[in-house]
Amino acid sequence: MRTASPSARPSGGFTLVEILITMTILGLVSAGALRFTMHALNIFHYDAGRIKVNRDIRSFTQQMTTNAVYSSYFRIFPSFSQRSVTSGGVTTDAAVSDGQSGDFLLLVFADTDITSGKTLISRIIGYYRDPENPSVATSTGPVRKFDRTLSPAVDAAVTPLYQILNTNVPVATAHTNPVVLQLAQGLSNGSLFYDFYDRSIMVRGQVIEQGNVLRRAVNTYNFTVSPRG
Repeated sequence: MRTASPSARPSGGFTLVEILITMTILGLVSAGALRFTMHALNIFHYDAGRIKVNRDIRSFTQQMTTNAVYSSYFRIFPSFSQRSVTSGGVTTDAAVSDGQSGDFLLLVFADTDITSGKTLISRIIGYYRDPENPSVATSTGPVRKFDRTLSPAVDAAVTPLYQILNTNVPVATAHTNPVVLQLAQGLSNGSLFYDFYDRSIMVRGQVIEQGNVLRRAVNTYNFTVSPRG
């Protein structure tokens, strides 16, 4: 009986074609798994950004509403740095009028002194947008806040608001006051605050939260607050 030679036995290895096919399939599977993982992470970061945006907006609106309701009156300025205007050698407040908008809201707390009958300002609270590029209306930037108690109280009829601001909240502090809302963008002609009949403040803007390099969580907010007067 003739036996087969060792060289005639079937090989237990893989051919080059089989290896290439297997590597191609593994590559396709790995690419699909990586794409699925990236998509899932993208959704996760986006949803996390949306949750943070909504939380920040709720905190911002509640805080501002409370402060505005208990204030005596408000003034809206074009920006944190633009507080006064000079015309004919006379300097006055640069506050906007009814139907106009600005990026700096000032809430004024004042009471009438029983003895003198004067209106005395005892506290000022300000909210303002701090854009990365002030010369570009659509530039994003955080919303910052300051809260100052005036002691002694200031006579509103004698001292204009821009002087009170320059003394208590200098322009140089624009980037140092606490942030209350990240990456805000104004929607009222590029500004955040709108003067509604000199009675109410309309706040219209967007909050942007960076999810990752591909997607950004954005939410629009629009609410109105009025001082007690």
